[in-house]
Amino acid sequence: MTNLPNDGQLFTPFLPASYNLPEEDDRQKVYLVERFSNFADVINDKKIGPYTQAVSSYNGEKWAYLSTAKVRTGYQTIAYIPSYPNSTTLNLTLTSSPQYPIASVNPEFVITLSYGTASKPCTAIGAGDGDYFTFMNKGDTRISYTMSDTQIVLTTTTNLTAYSGFIVIHYLRNGF
Repeated sequence: MTNLPNDGQLFTPFLPASYNLPEEDDRQKVYLVERFSNFADVINDKKIGPYTQAVSSYNGEKWAYLSTAKVRTGYQTIAYIPSYPNSTTLNLTLTSSPQYPIASVNPEFVITLSYGTASKPCTAIGAGDGDYFTFMNKGDTRISYTMSDTQIVLTTTTNLTAYSGFIVIHYLRNGF
């Protein structure tokens, strides 16, 4: 299995399977407080999920299909788009800004979920001029995207330069 150098290094979403509880009361209290804190950190990261720009992190998912003998691990990442284009295309590559979010797509790569978001913040609280929407890769007449192993191409049919957002990608790599 080939992992990217950054995969999962920012977050540790796994807990040990066994523990040795100290016998002394004062050490037990400290030990239990530390363990419960550790549980909360790990469980929250797995359920709430760390989304980090251009860094893949484990999302806690395990997938088994075609054969239960091979279980594949889920990852997630985001591409942040500071400003969508005006009736044109925007190419995200490994060397562009914004950047393609996955450094090395291998032949085992499979997308499990992907979507985009677009946000135009309101000018003041209660102004009513904010606009927020989500989109899939196809289907929204204002914006769409395609993805290959080396780039994401965003296409807009109207001026969305006032909008920022994300392309969110959940995916699988090979696993055991």
